[in-house]
Amino acid sequence: MKLKSHTYHRWLLAAYNEFALYGPHFSLKALAEKTSLPRATLYYHFSDKNHLIEELLDLHLQIANDFQSDLKKQVSRLIPDLYTIMFQYKGSVQFHQQLLKNNQLEGFAALYQSINNSSIRILLPHIKEHFKTKLPDHEITEFYATLTDAWYARLSFNNISAESMCQLALEIMQYTLGLCVQSEELVALKS
Repeated sequence: MKLKSHTYHRWLLAAYNEFALYGPHFSLKALAEKTSLPRATLYYHFSDKNHLIEELLDLHLQIANDFQSDLKKQVSRLIPDLYTIMFQYKGSVQFHQQLLKNNQLEGFAALYQSINNSSIRILLPHIKEHFKTKLPDHEITEFYATLTDAWYARLSFNNISAESMCQLALEIMQYTLGLCVQSEELVALKS
């Protein structure tokens, strides 16, 4: 198996950052200018832009696994711990947002949802504690997935901080908490 070169990693990391900013429509010409590498070397490592994007999605999954490992180790309370960690991964959060924005493209929605679902499973005890809910796990997971989508849809990277990420989450939770309470009231009525 051929080891990946330093040039490969420079292209990949630069493309990851470009994708985070512009989505899959980033410019290869601009990417070449930012890396100060001859554009021909891009094609030595990647057959075309689609191949590069496939590699970016694989890289994002690897980074998401690291993020989830940090969630397991560092979250003791949903808020603010989750957003403190997310801020440490802000470039990846921005990349992840692009997956949602471009979810009509093949593989983007599936990767976005898969990563979110894995993260929510890790966070489930903290979510239950935060909302003080006894809803079934599948309902909490669906509810929190909706919150997550709303959060990514509204997240702005102008003047981003852990505090602004947390504030946005609290704002969205405040507006959607009624959905969770109504659902819990329905469960109580059925009992």
